[in-house]
Amino acid sequence: MSDASDTNLIVAAHRGQGRAIAKFIYACVNSILRYYPIFILIALWELTARLGLVDPAFMPPFSSVMITLFQELFVSHELLIHTGYSFARAGTGFGLAAIIGITLGIMMGRSRMVESFVDPLISVIFPTPKLALFPLMMVFLGIGDASKIALIFMGCFFPIIINTYTGVKSVDKYFIWNARTKGASNFQVLLTVVLPGALPMIFSGLRIATSMAFLMIVASELIASNEGLGYIILYAQRSFNPELMFSGIILVSAMGFIADRLLLRLGHWLFSWQENEDE
Repeated sequence: MSDASDTNLIVAAHRGQGRAIAKFIYACVNSILRYYPIFILIALWELTARLGLVDPAFMPPFSSVMITLFQELFVSHELLIHTGYSFARAGTGFGLAAIIGITLGIMMGRSRMVESFVDPLISVIFPTPKLALFPLMMVFLGIGDASKIALIFMGCFFPIIINTYTGVKSVDKYFIWNARTKGASNFQVLLTVVLPGALPMIFSGLRIATSMAFLMIVASELIASNEGLGYIILYAQRSFNPELMFSGIILVSAMGFIADRLLLRLGHWLFSWQENEDE
C-alpha cells in the first residue's frame, strides 16, 4: 500500500515539474513572439554590419557591441558606475515630479481655486522646450547634479500633473454624490472614490514621465557632465569608439524599457478589475 502511494507521489511530482517547464517554455516563446520586431531589427543590424553594407567604424556588429557592453559592465565596471550616476539622477527627478505632480494634480481636480491658479502657469510653461531652460538652470543651480535633476523634474512633472488632473476630473460625479449621501467625508471620498477612479490616468502619466526621465538625463549629461551614460556616449563618439557608444545607447534603451514594463505590470495588477469588467 505504501509503495503505491509513494509511486503516486513521484508521478505527481514529475507532472508538476513538467507543467512548470511547459509554462516556462510557453512564456519564453510568447515573449519572443511578442517582441519579434526587436529581434528582427537586431538581426538586420548584425547582417548589415557583417556583410559590409555599412562601415564598421560607424556601425559595428550587434554582437561586438554586446561583448563590449558585457566587458564594460561586469569586467571593468565603468559602465556600471556611470549607470549608477544616471539612474540616481533620473530616479530623484522622477520621484520628486511624481510626488509633487500627483499631489498638485489632485488638488487642481478637487479645488477650483487651485485649478484657476495653476492651470495658466502650466499653459505657459508646458509648451516651452525644457532643454531651452537648461542653460538657465545651470546659471542658478550650477553644472552639478542639481541642474540635471531640475531638468528631469521639469520633463516629468507636466505629463504627471496633466494626467492626474484629467483623471480626477473624469471621475463620475454620481459616485462622488453617492458616497457623500452615505456620510463619507471629503477625505474618504478622495481615498475611496476619486483616487481609485483616477489611478489609470495617473499611471499613464507616470509611463510617459518615465520615458521623459531617461531622455532628459541623457540630454543633460551630453551637454554638461563628467559622469553618466550621456557623458560616456559623447566621450565614445569623440574618441572614435563606436562599440562603447552603442553600448551606452543600448543600456539607456534597456533601462527605459525595463522601467516601462515594470510600470505596465504594476498597472495590470492594480487595475485587473477593469479588465474583468471589460470581459
